[in-house]
Amino acid sequence: MSISQNFPSTRPSLNLNFARSKTLDPRITFTRTSSATYVDEDGLIKTAPANAPRFDHDPVTGECLGLLIEESRSNLVTDSITLDNFPDKTNITVQDNAIISPDGTQNAGKIIETSNTGGHGLSRLNVVTTQNTTYTISGYFKKGERKYVGISFRNVSYWGTPGGPSAVFNLETGTLDYTTGVVSNPTITSMGNGWYRCSVSATRDGSGTITSGIAIGILNDTPTTSYQGVEGYGIYAWGLQFESGAFSTSYIPTSGSTVTRTKEYPTISGTDFTNFYNPSEGTFYVRYNIKGSFATDGFNRIFEISDGGSTNRFFALLQGINDDIYESGTLGINFNTSLITFGDFYTYIVGYKENDFQRYAIDRNGNIDSNTDTSVAVSSFIPTELNIGYEAVNDNRQLNGHISQFIYYPARLSNSQLQTLLQQ
Repeated sequence: MSISQNFPSTRPSLNLNFARSKTLDPRITFTRTSSATYVDEDGLIKTAPANAPRFDHDPVTGECLGLLIEESRSNLVTDSITLDNFPDKTNITVQDNAIISPDGTQNAGKIIETSNTGGHGLSRLNVVTTQNTTYTISGYFKKGERKYVGISFRNVSYWGTPGGPSAVFNLETGTLDYTTGVVSNPTITSMGNGWYRCSVSATRDGSGTITSGIAIGILNDTPTTSYQGVEGYGIYAWGLQFESGAFSTSYIPTSGSTVTRTKEYPTISGTDFTNFYNPSEGTFYVRYNIKGSFATDGFNRIFEISDGGSTNRFFALLQGINDDIYESGTLGINFNTSLITFGDFYTYIVGYKENDFQRYAIDRNGNIDSNTDTSVAVSSFIPTELNIGYEAVNDNRQLNGHISQFIYYPARLSNSQLQTLLQQ
């Protein structure tokens, strides 16, 4: 049978192609009480005002990734741009507003080594951290006369052994060079124009709460942390961030105090929901990525249909910290999980009818996971809203990623049609 014959003749009653349209369907109510940043199609970091959606882009190719949906995070670095406000400087000077930053303005600073022997860098010890909590440091960096940058957690005796957690990145090749101490998820991502966003995570041990901080160091070409500097040599830095969580989220600008970016809630409810949703049968298709697990438990929602509570709901989500996608809810669906890789895009599709649920998903190895359940009744399931990328009952558990496309068909498509859509 040809692909054209397999393609459904039923028209979608909801077709949200966020990556292509870069607009929000008028049926969607979108809430975020703070401003938030995103990468525009020109590769520059822009700011969306409160309650405005963010259509994020690949900073190098300009490709639209779709609607960005994130949990709430706070940048605990009180001066994310002005390097001269960092109180602790070792064998360096700083030049603020030295070059054009990733937001397109001349507000990126330069960390410049002196000719003294020893370590060269700046730091700040002002973040109150909690035991058994994972934190992430990130920043945007560009090579100058030096090409290596080190990112470290301060007050190292409370960050595990051996040594303090840190990561060293090569800003010429765009690669991780090495790590020290107990770290997780060291990443370096090209932002275009020679800029890279580097990040590293670590979990605080010790007891109670202690004050920690961020340190940014220059290394020589060996690379070595302690050396005789060359007057005027350095690297460029901008957009420093220290946040509670196991991965970096979108940049949160600060100037003199910490700043919180709030949660996002895209919802279709009321008659806008009942007009597209068929309670007897239907098909959901979604293309998405997840940048990292929500807190320590996972449960990132890809989507959820519910009555606004926990009585009637069906959802697809990340399971725990195992990188599994699975389904659950009051319907008692018995599906296996599907492994994913954080940051990569995946497609997911499920068709339903009375005692007839079929899900297909492509896992991290490119294999199709097929799951069937023929014992699920839908006749008593009465949802009233679609929650895109979040869970209603807990008021959180955001996707922490992008929804590229979301389609709903008011019919249970055949299995061959489901597979055709999955692989288009």
